[in-house]
Amino acid sequence: MSSSSRLAPMMVLVLAFLAACAPLPVIQAEGTPAERVARESLASLQAGGVSVGAGIAVDGRHLLTNAHVVRQAGGHVSVRRADGGAEAQATLVGTSPRMDLAVLRMPEGFLRPASLAPDLPVQGQAIWALGPEGLGRSLATGRVARPWIQLRGFGPGFTARLGALMGFSGGPVVDRDGQVMGLTTALPHPGHATVLAMMTGVDLAGFAEGDRRQVFILDIREAMDEARRMGALPAFRLASVD
Repeated sequence: MSSSSRLAPMMVLVLAFLAACAPLPVIQAEGTPAERVARESLASLQAGGVSVGAGIAVDGRHLLTNAHVVRQAGGHVSVRRADGGAEAQATLVGTSPRMDLAVLRMPEGFLRPASLAPDLPVQGQAIWALGPEGLGRSLATGRVARPWIQLRGFGPGFTARLGALMGFSGGPVVDRDGQVMGLTTALPHPGHATVLAMMTGVDLAGFAEGDRRQVFILDIREAMDEARRMGALPAFRLASVD
């Protein structure tokens, strides 16, 4: 066995240890445009005590996330605040047949609704993505690559060069004003990343690629419209009062 092959398992163990010891999302987001969203509106979605993805509050009782996150959790998830504090059971309201979207109900006031970006993204625009706790990195930065794309099986949105890890699914992507532009949803060209992550339990490709990774983000406006069409959200979103 070569020295490099002996080092590979050790590297996986080190990365797994660092992931377990990483600061909470709300701490990692301090001083960035994503800070307020992390503190007030972000949830780590958990199944059996393990983070399976993230979600974002869009009103006082509902979160949006990806349907594939809920499916992987067997349809039963709890929501945990990004500061590592309160945890509550979430109820699945519905999933979309048209895009990778699920709506969850949480206890009233568990999180505050995030502010949503009203405009389309612009190529080269700076963005910040939030993921759940337990991945080693819960904050990623990047830039918009293609401002509009329809990705088969996932829905309408945009792509970005973004350092998001597998496990960020369902988490918010925000602009420099802290407004939610979309949900981290998929890797358009995953290559061997999925297999490596399944074999090691760590997104090795994601750590290696950093902000060169191509990521698809489901557009938040399209997601909100779809949730209303499904009857999973009220027809009108009430603005929060600061």
